[in-house]
Amino acid sequence: MEQRSNSPQGGGSGQLERALDILELLVRSGGPRGLAEIVESVDGPKATIHRLLTTLQARGYVTQDPRTSRYSAGVRCFELGSLWAANLDLRAVASPHLSALNTGTGETVHLAVYDHGDVVYVDKLESLHPVVAKSHVGRRCPATCVATGRALLAFESREEIASVLAGPLPAYTANSVTDPAELEALLAGVRSLGYAVNHGSYRDEVGGVAAPIRDHTGRVVASVGLCLPEQRFGPDRFDTLRDRTVETAVAISRALGGPGTLVVSGEETVATP
Repeated sequence: MEQRSNSPQGGGSGQLERALDILELLVRSGGPRGLAEIVESVDGPKATIHRLLTTLQARGYVTQDPRTSRYSAGVRCFELGSLWAANLDLRAVASPHLSALNTGTGETVHLAVYDHGDVVYVDKLESLHPVVAKSHVGRRCPATCVATGRALLAFESREEIASVLAGPLPAYTANSVTDPAELEALLAGVRSLGYAVNHGSYRDEVGGVAAPIRDHTGRVVASVGLCLPEQRFGPDRFDTLRDRTVETAVAISRALGGPGTLVVSGEETVATP
């Protein structure tokens, strides 16, 4: 008879942890696993692991190939994951992280999504300073000109990027990027760096920094950014503002089931106007 212990692996909580370890192993393995492999990976008594597999199989979380006796994640995992994703509210998930970024920097915070060459602000927290860069929830801006838009456009399909680069590329200030080759290099830099920057390319004396947010599939679904007067966006604050923005994007991505670290492409970096 198996002895129960007072360690974290003993009792009901220990069995639950082992069951979750099994599910995570099978979901991430990329292929079926035999009982011996699972026992070795989960590090538990063979009889206990087999009993847990049998229970998970009965509930549809695990399937077993009758020919090879190897185990795989079951359709129930996909079903629950799909329901979770369908019911996910981006604004609700992002809200506490946006608040922390707003409080920590004192600057205007935007949550944005991409739509046909534009960026649309779906949430916003106003700057705590008396001098602010005005913006509005629901407002559209050209994705090529603002940091939140660049952080999104850079990760769109090649076809979508090519369509936007085909223009026309609007000029709002002397710093607006209107050359397709320059913009293409700029977007490559965003993919390489993991964040986007804007220095007066949409409105004079207004800058911003933004980073992409990824969902449980790893796809970029939104961006989070700071918008502020250039007088508060100098070299003395840039690193701090950038780091806090990237950290916020990663935290929201993690909350959405996405990667818990910054994802970059490894492309050659370029300066971001």
